[in-house]
Amino acid sequence: MLTMQSNEVKTHFSGVLREIEQGQEVLVTRHRKVIAKIIPYREDLHDPHEAVAAVRALRTLPLSRAEADAYRRNGQR
Repeated sequence: MLTMQSNEVKTHFSGVLREIEQGQEVLVTRHRKVIAKIIPYREDLHDPHEAVAAVRALRTLPLSRAEADAYRRNGQR
C-alpha cells in the first residue's frame, strides 16, 4: 500500500491511477493524517445480493456485545 500526500496525488494523478489499475491501494494524507484510501474498482463489490449475504454471515460470528460495539466504533472512523 502506498502512502502519499494530497499534493503529490494531485501532481502525479495519472501515475497514481496507473498504480491503482495494477491493484495498488493508496492512502492519501494531509498534514500527516490519513484522509482517504483509494482502492481499485472491483465489479464484484457492488453486487447487493453478495453484500446482504456478507452481512448475514457476519451476524453468525460468535462476538460479545462489547466486541461488536468496538468493531462498529472502529468502522465509523
